[in-house]
Amino acid sequence: MSDPVRYQRNPAVSATAVDDEIFLVEPASQEVFYLDPVTAALWRCLEEPQDEAEIAALFGAAFPDTDPAAIGSDIAEALADMKARELVVIVP
Repeated sequence: MSDPVRYQRNPAVSATAVDDEIFLVEPASQEVFYLDPVTAALWRCLEEPQDEAEIAALFGAAFPDTDPAAIGSDIAEALADMKARELVVIVP
């Protein structure tokens, strides 16, 4: 069985926090991305390498009344989107 994929913030991405929101600038395109408070929390989790299960466990503890399957699905979708936009990288 292989190790789970671990994600971390792309160190080349510039981040500016405004209250509970974060604005990211991807350096190659200079495109600006807005992160709402929940996605900003995901970004904060990725300061250190994390896999989907670790992140889902953190969000599950923060939102105990939310269906764990929905949390896992939302985390997977957000990570895939952030990876496609080169905002996060896969690390060993």
